[in-house]
Amino acid sequence: MKLSFLGLPDHPNARVALIPIPYEQSTTWLKGTAQAPIEILKVSPYLEFFDEETKLSPHKELGFVTYPVEEYPLDIEKALLEVEKKTDLAITSGYLPILLGGEHTITLGAIRAFKKHCPTLKVLHLDAHLDFRKEYLGSNLNHATVMRHVYDQGHSLLSVGIRALSEEEYEEAKKEGLEIVFAKDLHTDFKRALQKIKSFIKKGPVYISMDVDVMDPSIAPGVGTPEPGGLNWTQLLEILKAVAKAHIVGMDIVETKPLPHYPFTEFLVGRIILKFSAYLAQTLKNEFKE
Repeated sequence: MKLSFLGLPDHPNARVALIPIPYEQSTTWLKGTAQAPIEILKVSPYLEFFDEETKLSPHKELGFVTYPVEEYPLDIEKALLEVEKKTDLAITSGYLPILLGGEHTITLGAIRAFKKHCPTLKVLHLDAHLDFRKEYLGSNLNHATVMRHVYDQGHSLLSVGIRALSEEEYEEAKKEGLEIVFAKDLHTDFKRALQKIKSFIKKGPVYISMDVDVMDPSIAPGVGTPEPGGLNWTQLLEILKAVAKAHIVGMDIVETKPLPHYPFTEFLVGRIILKFSAYLAQTLKNEFKE
């Protein structure tokens, strides 16, 4: 039986494609992200499909298709090639792809696909960690180096929610002039931090890569490396509202680590997808009225 988002059949005129990527190879502490896509899809039917804020039902307004859950090669480059192919298929089919990881390295496969279609792509990176190392534990391609690869491909990058990074990353980011909105900036002056995000996404196609550990572990405990001081629910929604009004072309949500008998974080991810989809639907509806 095929697992699908919200437990619904694929919508015949869907605008959004959910792409499960159960890949995990380079995580270094708490493992289990490969199980996340299946667990997220399994809990999703228990969400309320109607959004009380926008008064919209995203499964009707936008519609979803869910790609099959498939195995990926252990070799990271081969796995990224498969991610790239699936993302490219979604793009050419007219969908807005939302990838469900899996470890954060899968983002690179999606970005490679988008580079062919959107050379001026901007990447909004939501994460507790900068992931900007050149090398980590003897490897130059892993979850801790993924955003360095994205940056080196020539994409504009804004990292948001950062509250854990190495000295090497700090020095490299400073040398490269990397734009960062630290978690403390969000908590100290959220209005100013949000304006910086809005300015970044104002022009050009935007891809959002969200490591779930950007959230505070009090509401997202199921992650591989929980860091205190993360985003709260209201802050995340304000960011997603802003992104939904921009030229958003794709998204990934990665690094969820299911906890036995406590699927709260998987449920949260399902809720994030629905809320973001509701904001997208609202934007499209307002554009249609105009």
